[in-house]
Amino acid sequence: MKSRPWRYTQLPTQMEDTLSGEEGEEEEEEEPAPAPQDPVEPQLTEASQVLGASEIKQLSLHLPPRVTGHPWILAFCTSRDGFSLRRLYRQMEGHGGPVLLVLRDQDGQMFGAFSSSAIRLSKGFYGTGETFLFSFSPQLKVFKWTGSNSFFVKGDLDSLMLGSGSGQFGLWLDGDLYHGGSYPCATFNNEVLARQEQFCIEELEAWVLS
Repeated sequence: MKSRPWRYTQLPTQMEDTLSGEEGEEEEEEEPAPAPQDPVEPQLTEASQVLGASEIKQLSLHLPPRVTGHPWILAFCTSRDGFSLRRLYRQMEGHGGPVLLVLRDQDGQMFGAFSSSAIRLSKGFYGTGETFLFSFSPQLKVFKWTGSNSFFVKGDLDSLMLGSGSGQFGLWLDGDLYHGGSYPCATFNNEVLARQEQFCIEELEAWVLS
């Protein structure tokens, strides 16, 4: 097993905010639509090495309606493509749709994030309030946008960050996709997603939902 010294990336001082309007829309219908009794189960292009059928079904209930019924396309996985953030960015090229990032660490914990747009290199944070973090511990916990800031996703060559506040990230992955960290952050008011704040990744998958 490779080992490398832990490093922590400081929160950039220059931050972009590409958040579009998240204002709520008023419902004009007098009666709310009934909740679906049997939600559409997503179709995966390949079997997941991280999530089982139960986890996939639970997660699908929290995805935005606009991706319901769309196939899950496995754009990147460490078992096939290797442990490289740069390779993840390359695999994402040409995909503009939302991404479900799922991983299992060496403690066996499963967690990840839904990004409203493709994972990419960026000068600042991007994304919308559809973005959320989640963890199976062991029951699914979903951490939605709080509205307190718009630090959803930021990708550079050395790290991928989701959610921020007070210099900490909700989910942080380093350039070799081997080390990571999770801390409570203002964006999602999340708990630590893994069993400990710093973790090592065993398997990571990026699913494009489009």
